[in-house]
Amino acid sequence: MYPGKIRTGFSMKVSGIHLTRPDLHNIAAELGIGTRDILIKDGILTIYNTSEACQEIIDDNALVSFVAMAINIPAEDISELKEVVEEPVKLEFDFDDDEDDE
Repeated sequence: MYPGKIRTGFSMKVSGIHLTRPDLHNIAAELGIGTRDILIKDGILTIYNTSEACQEIIDDNALVSFVAMAINIPAEDISELKEVVEEPVKLEFDFDDDEDDE
């Protein structure tokens, strides 16, 4: 991830297939993005636009077609395309441990 930069992209529902890590790698390769910029959770695929090639695909309204082609499914199996903005998560650590390690 790029420090201080909030990523934008698209989420979409993928039906009829259980996506695996190799599927995600294939999609990332087709879009010219890093594997850290694509994730799947509960059947929702999220792709963060982090490359010029991906931006060109988005500008051509071809994102769904490229994803479908990368995982060899009909484009009709992809629905609910939505624009997304990454929500940064602030991690807080409590280093004040009540236990002594003596």
